[in-house]
Amino acid sequence: MALGADISGVSSGSSAYYHGRVTDTAGEPIANCTLDVWSGDGDGFYDLQKGPDAPMALRARFHTDAGGNYRFWSIKPAFYPVPDDGPVGAMLRRMGRHPNRPGHMHTMLSAPGHERLITYLFVSDSPYLDSDAVFGVRNSLIVDFEAHPAGTAPDGRVMDKPFCTAHYDFRLVPSA
Repeated sequence: MALGADISGVSSGSSAYYHGRVTDTAGEPIANCTLDVWSGDGDGFYDLQKGPDAPMALRARFHTDAGGNYRFWSIKPAFYPVPDDGPVGAMLRRMGRHPNRPGHMHTMLSAPGHERLITYLFVSDSPYLDSDAVFGVRNSLIVDFEAHPAGTAPDGRVMDKPFCTAHYDFRLVPSA
C-alpha cells in the first residue's frame, strides 16, 4: 500500500497514525524496506476470527521511502485474551495466570542485506503489560500513543474526532 494509507476500514477502535524510520545499526536509512503490519481491532479481534466471509482488515504491507520513513493510519490496538478453552487455557489456569495480551501492533521488516525482524509495538497504557500471557513485552517495544483532539493530523489530514500518534524507529542488523 502507499505510505500514509489508512488500513482501519470499518474496524472498531480509535484512529492512530503510526510513523517512524527504519535504519541500520549505524543510523543510515534503509530505503524500500518492506514493513508488514497487522493487529486486532478495538474489541480485540483479528479479521480472521470474524469468519470466512469477513473482509481482510488492519493488515498491510508498506515500503519505506528514500529516507527510511514509514507512515500509515490504523487503530490503537486493544488488549485481548488468547483462546483458553484447550491445552493453553489449562496450562495458564494451572500456573495461576490470566489469558490476556496487552494491545499491540505486529510488525515484520525485511530489506536486502539485513536480518528480518519480527516484533511488536505495545500500547503504553494497555493493561497486562506486566503480565502478558505469552511473555512478549519488552520495555523497548512499549510505545506511547499520544492523544490529540480533533483537528489537523501530522500528515495534514483533518480529523473530525480525536486520534492518537505512535512513533517508533526500527533498526535492522546487517546480514552475516
